[in-house]
Amino acid sequence: MLRLAALAVLIVSGGLAAQHAQAGERPAVADGAEPTVADTLRYTVTAGSPLIVALPVLHEGRSATYRLLDAPALSWLVDRSFLWRTTPSERGTLPVQIERTVEGAGVDRLVLMVEIRPS
Repeated sequence: MLRLAALAVLIVSGGLAAQHAQAGERPAVADGAEPTVADTLRYTVTAGSPLIVALPVLHEGRSATYRLLDAPALSWLVDRSFLWRTTPSERGTLPVQIERTVEGAGVDRLVLMVEIRPS
């Protein structure tokens, strides 16, 4: 039931974010991810735009699940989908810490380093 409610919030938030986006503007997605150090991914997003990240199903060939440890306001993790609706006033590089549980290998951390640029 909690997952269903979180998914509904994610869908509604995504719809609202799409309505506020400027023509031709697309949210930053995982395709632009750039691994910088093991277990760290870097993203860049324009302030006021959503960041959408699909986390990997597998880590080193094993099934992985995720849980938010430290994340900014207006962000959600539903299964493997991370969404953050940045505000127009946000700036700088902020870390998002996610706990990754890998089947048969235990728990580790994944960090998303998100650079927010002015619009």
